[in-house]
Amino acid sequence: MYKQRGDTLVEVLMSLVVLSMVIVGAVTLMNRGLQSAQIALEHSQARQEVNSQIELLRYLRDQYSVNSAGADGVTWRNVITSSNTAATNYDGCTVTAAKTGTAFYLERVSGVVQRTNFNPALTPTTYATAGRGLWVETTQSTGVTPAYVDIVVRACWTGAGSSGGQQQTVTAVRLYDPSR
Repeated sequence: MYKQRGDTLVEVLMSLVVLSMVIVGAVTLMNRGLQSAQIALEHSQARQEVNSQIELLRYLRDQYSVNSAGADGVTWRNVITSSNTAATNYDGCTVTAAKTGTAFYLERVSGVVQRTNFNPALTPTTYATAGRGLWVETTQSTGVTPAYVDIVVRACWTGAGSSGGQQQTVTAVRLYDPSR
């Protein structure tokens, strides 16, 4: 006769613990991967919004060169005259004290680009969009030829998930000003 021996209760419990650890580890890695993908998507969407603001500013500048009295030329002049000479702070997600009242965003309404003052109380729901976590700050050059405007487009939002944290992207562009 053969002596039969089965697994002990301790061996079964140990194998269940090891299996549980493997499953929990796999789920954790999957969640981190999904969170990273979500944050990358948010950054891509915010980058598109930032690029849109920059393209609208270039469009306004070019339209000013073509017809300074047209609606878009007037908007460019408004962007330039509402900027100030205070240094731009490239850190943080707040409108700097020196830029309060001059921070803005652009939007196309009925085929015309409009400048709208930024309201810092409006927070983004997912990623930054114009007027909600995304704004433009401008600084004019002084005493140099050719005249230029330094433009900083800033997007700030709270990332997805519990550990997404504060996300931001900042882009600086220099446009030469045909109006001066």
